Formats: sequence, C-alpha cells, structure tokens
Amino acid sequence: MMYGSPLHHLENNLIRTAQLLDLEITASALPGLILISFEDSLTHTSETKIIRCTNGWDMHRLDQTNQLLRRVVRSNVDVDQAIVELEQIITAPPIYAWYWQVLNWGILSWSLCLVCFGGSWHDSGLALVLGLMGGVLSLAAGKFSGYTNLFEVSVSILTGLFGAALSQWGCFAAISLSATAVLLPGLVMTTGVIELSSRHMVSGTVRVFYALLLAFIIAYGLLIGVQIYNKIAGNLLLDGALLGLTQCHPLTRWSWFGTFPIGIINIAVLVNIHWRHWISVTVVAGICYGVFWLFKFHLGLDDLAPVVASFVLGLVANIWSKFTGQTAYMILLPGEMFLVPGSVGVRGFSSLLSKEGGQGLTLALQMITTCLSIMIGLFASSFIVYPRGKQNSALVTV
Repeated sequence: MMYGSPLHHLENNLIRTAQLLDLEITASALPGLILISFEDSLTHTSETKIIRCTNGWDMHRLDQTNQLLRRVVRSNVDVDQAIVELEQIITAPPIYAWYWQVLNWGILSWSLCLVCFGGSWHDSGLALVLGLMGGVLSLAAGKFSGYTNLFEVSVSILTGLFGAALSQWGCFAAISLSATAVLLPGLVMTTGVIELSSRHMVSGTVRVFYALLLAFIIAYGLLIGVQIYNKIAGNLLLDGALLGLTQCHPLTRWSWFGTFPIGIINIAVLVNIHWRHWISVTVVAGICYGVFWLFKFHLGLDDLAPVVASFVLGLVANIWSKFTGQTAYMILLPGEMFLVPGSVGVRGFSSLLSKEGGQGLTLALQMITTCLSIMIGLFASSFIVYPRGKQNSALVTV
C-alpha cells in the first residue's frame, strides 16, 4: 500500500503468504489502513492488528517487495532473511534525488501539454515554467506537514493566476491542465472503479469520491486564480468555458510520437520506476498508445479506443511479466496514466462552476465511462493471460 499496490489484490496476497507460513488470518485492506486478524483454531482465540499505512507511488520498492515475496513463496529464501531484506528495502534512499523530482514536474508538464492537451511549442514552454513551480510546492509539502492539506488548492490557485496572466501568449486550458497534470485524479478514479468492479466496495467508493473531490478542488482553484487575476488586471480576461481546448493550436498528430517517449519516462520518474525498466515501460506504453491513436483518430471509434488500448496494454504487460518476472503493474502503470481521463473531470467541474451545467455533466459522464472502458480492457487482458488467476505466483497485476 505504501508503494502503490492495488488493494483488490493485496488481501489475496496477504492470505496466500499466510497460508505458506502456516498462519490462519483474515485480512481486510482499506485506503490507508490494513486489518489483520490472526486466528487460532485450537484455542478458538484471535488477535487483531491494525496497521496504518500512507498511500504512495514507489514502483521501484513495490517491484523489490514483490520479487522478495515471490522468492518466499517459492522457498528460495527463509522468513528471517526476508524480514532483513524487507527492512533494507524500506530504509533505502530514494532512487531519484529531490531536484530530479522538481525538474521532472516541469518536463512532464511540457510533454503532456503537447501530447494530451493540444498545446503548441509556445504553450509547452509556459507549462514547463508553471510545472516547475508545482514541483517546488510539492517539495515544500513534503517538508512541512502543515502545508500538505493546502497543497492541491494552492497549486491550482497559483496555476490559474499565472496561467491567466500568460494566456495572452498561449492557450490557458493547455497551460493550466498540463501544469497541474500530476494532481489530476484520473488514475485514482480508474483505480476506484476497478476496485468497485472487483467487489471491494469500501475502498472503491472512497477512491471514487476522493477523485471527484480532487477534480472539484483543482477546477475551483483554477477558477479562483483566474478571478484574482481579473480583479488585479481590472478586466474580464477569461470567462465561460474556462478549460475548453478548442481555442488551442495543437501540433500535428505525427509529432506526438516524438514527445510521447519523453512523457512516459517522466511518468516513470514520477512513480519511481528504476531507469533499467525505462525501455520496457516505454515500449509497452508505446504499443498501447499506438492502438489508441489508430482506433480514435483513424477509425473514429472514440468509445472503443480506450477499451482496446487498455486491453492491449494489460495483455502485453502481463505477458511481459509472465516471461521476465517483472511486476506487471509497474510495467503498465505509465501507459495507464496516459489513458486515464483526469483532465475531463476537471473540465467538467470547471464548466459546472462557470454555470455551464449541461457541458459539465457531459464531461463528468465521459470521465466515468472512460474509466469503465479501461477497467473492462484490463480485466479482460488479465483473464486471457491468467484464466484461473495467479495460483502459484505473488506477482502484483491488475
């Protein structure tokens, strides 16, 4: 959970590991909390442990933990040695220094502005500057616990303020959405829909509600920032469809394939994927994006594109994991983050706040349907590769 493991498989992995260790347990995983009840059938007693965990994304440590669990399942290492190695994984320093993470915010905003939000080269340069500002504030949130609760809304307000000031030289929607791309709730929403579909009602509901709230916070913050600038400037610079992308001037779609690998590597750095896996992650995500590009822009099948793309993504990632032993979730996560519709939800709430209720509800519905499409594709791919589930493996997948 600390490193981003899907909760809908965490319980099964805990129970499977306990069976290997001849323990009788009942486990329940919730966002930020794990309940484990150790039972003794001889004395008919039980002991419950409540473990609080922070939610985060660290695919490098998740992969190391997963590989260690795999060795324990296959009896290649004893439990005492596994505990020592697990402590080493937990206490190991981060693989990317803080300044790389700050720089990565800016470069990720630059690449997503070109590929995902229809921005021009000029828009992407402005997004890079605002993305660096978000990276610095993210570093401050990690240092000062009191600022953590204000982080998302402060980044959104400042992005809206400076984005409005720079909108005379660029497209406000592309600049602001790409600068806040790291905060967009698409991945959280998709994970919540997947957990709801796998009958994990509590954790799925919490994630879906949190994703909707986060989308509302970002849209509200951007709107407040624009209104502050309008008061300072003394004129109504931006109004109405605040985050509409129709006013942007995108590059040709063929140029996206040049900037797409940069964006994937930036996402890999964001979720702490080791540089040794950059090539495999980029190849898998590139295949997924190629399928999405073909179905959406050439065949015109907008509703089918995320289903097929996520199916191919999960299929390739699970097959890759099956033959290389790498964690499937780590391999597919950057490609999945390119598919998730976080900006759609923010644009929907922005339209609602701008009194354009019809368009806002349409965009919110589009966000949910896209999440459902991704869920169908990922589950179908897992069923094709593992029709009976992973009976003899502890690898984390979808």
